Amino acid sequence: MSKTAPSELERLKSRKKNKELMNNIYAEKVNSYVVHYSCESFYDEDKQAFRTGRVTSIGLRNLEDAQTHYWSIWLSAEVKKKEDKIDSSLDELEKDVLDSYFGFIKNNSRAHYIHWNMRDINYGFQALEHRYRVLGGDPVTISDDKKFDLARVLVSLYGRNYASHKYTDHNGKEHHGRMMVLAAMNNVATKDAMEGVKEAEAFKGKNYKALHMSTLRKLDMLANFFDRAHANTLKNNGTFREKYGFHWSVVPELIKAHPLYSFFIVITAILGVIVKFTSFLELFKSV
Repeated sequence: MSKTAPSELERLKSRKKNKELMNNIYAEKVNSYVVHYSCESFYDEDKQAFRTGRVTSIGLRNLEDAQTHYWSIWLSAEVKKKEDKIDSSLDELEKDVLDSYFGFIKNNSRAHYIHWNMRDINYGFQALEHRYRVLGGDPVTISDDKKFDLARVLVSLYGRNYASHKYTDHNGKEHHGRMMVLAAMNNVATKDAMEGVKEAEAFKGKNYKALHMSTLRKLDMLANFFDRAHANTLKNNGTFREKYGFHWSVVPELIKAHPLYSFFIVITAILGVIVKFTSFLELFKSV
């Protein structure tokens, strides 16, 4: 067997597994949420050191009815009458955002959470948990089997080249980052959505309302991607082979994996025994 076959077969299995998982989540849309958040830069330019970025907004959008649960520093400041004191109240306002988020997670621990690359301490569920601990909170952990990384699943379904990191649309506008590029390719509205770097700059410029609007828009974008991927209508750059996992080298392995192959082997073995036994009887009669 060629060296290509094992990797192709594994990719085919991965694609099938992720497609089934997507179908299961879609079947439970009422208990499935798209989650996204914005934060400041991971890198402290003033101290020339890495640190976890302050969380500025978090949103969850129900896949069934599009009802959105949303919290942001900007909204908390408005409720607490601290619009003109945001800079001096960031710890209090961020904790208020995380209090609400983790309260929601606690009450919906069995839900599915669809996200985009939220998988480590730099940017992800761990980062949210860490920030809450830093502020004195006690975070609720979502089990890994309830997390659905749409960014990774799209690679599994369509291949690593399903979308580039840079794209120029028919109006000559440049889009950067796979999320923004995929939206442009599929004519999904991106009004108010900012690239990650731009969001970090918005925080630095104290433009908290812009961060608020960007997170809300990205929730809509991700929900749109999920729906289209489930319906097999998401436009992408994946080749036929990348999308369907087909390669001639994997055909023998697919045949072997099919139940009929085992049945054929058993029947062949039985027939072989019968032929040998018949030949033996014929030989015995001739003696």
